[in-house]
Amino acid sequence: MTSQAKDEPEGRVELASRSHVGQIRTANEDSCDTVERADRTRLLVVADGMGGHQGGATASRTTVATISELFLRDISNNVSNNIEKMIQRAIASANTRVYEMSLQDPLLEGMGTTVVALVLETHHRATIAHVGDSRAYRCRRGQIEALTTDHSVVAEMQRRGLISADEAAIHPRRNEILRSVGVLPEVEIDVTSVKVAPGDRFVLCSDGLTGVVRDDEIAAVVQAETPATAVDVLIRMANERGGPDNITVQVVSIPVGATEADPEATAPVEFSEGGLTTVENARLERKQNARIVSVMVGLALAAGAYLSWQLFSPASTEAQSPSSTAVETPVPAEESELAPGEGRGPNTEAPEVENRFESESEAPRRGIPR
Repeated sequence: MTSQAKDEPEGRVELASRSHVGQIRTANEDSCDTVERADRTRLLVVADGMGGHQGGATASRTTVATISELFLRDISNNVSNNIEKMIQRAIASANTRVYEMSLQDPLLEGMGTTVVALVLETHHRATIAHVGDSRAYRCRRGQIEALTTDHSVVAEMQRRGLISADEAAIHPRRNEILRSVGVLPEVEIDVTSVKVAPGDRFVLCSDGLTGVVRDDEIAAVVQAETPATAVDVLIRMANERGGPDNITVQVVSIPVGATEADPEATAPVEFSEGGLTTVENARLERKQNARIVSVMVGLALAAGAYLSWQLFSPASTEAQSPSSTAVETPVPAEESELAPGEGRGPNTEAPEVENRFESESEAPRRGIPR
């Protein structure tokens, strides 16, 4: 585990940064860093490498180091107007370095990395840039807001309305990303600016956290704890749920001045160790309720199929009274061969998730597998 935490005097920005290998992986391919310039502009950056132990780690370290280096080098007096271009140039430079390294060393062939970076210029403005599925969030007034959109196959499917969030979480293509630093000579970078208010808390993380911990759980922890404690709690939660991937979390807290205090904006939610248990119990209860509903729907469908068979089978037709005036409807030969309990007419079973999307004419292109 690597960690970095800065607990600063009251009234100053407080931040913490930590990375953990998780419970399954044997090496940590994530990298992160926090940098502050003389003008107190700050950079937070997280990268999640891919391409094997050596390649993934090399790609993420090179990307983080390049962005940090160029951030410190840019000492323009007009930073506020150039910050978006600066972070774009930094990520583009990292992409070039990683790509060229992969061409020079066969052991690094095909390596790449996601990246998400946050530049905190003042207490009133921040710039976020990202490539891939590492994320940035803002927590405000007890609510969490995603500031990035995953560049991944399942995220694109979800945006098109092809799958739900629950389906995305278990989809077989959930590990395919559509953009990555270092895989191609050039990369498309998303950059956006957001306002910063007193009491805001920002979170940067790799998918080792978001793959097993929900957004509302992240918000509850970040709102209730100091940044240093929050990163520890979130990493522990991810590891307790299997820790299937490397986990990296950064949290930065914007101070509330004496004249800026807003109790509604900064009041922490109730979230102690008992709160963690409550959240987990609620999650398990939802799963149990979903299973019960699924069983009930299955039983209802089976009962409907059985009644249909009883009503339309040859045996029930012969049992009708000869004096009946009802017109008998002959059963087609191919239907009469169905086994008892099989439904007739259109197939009512839900298709396999993967098949449903592969048959779509506009299905997302194949992504880059992790």
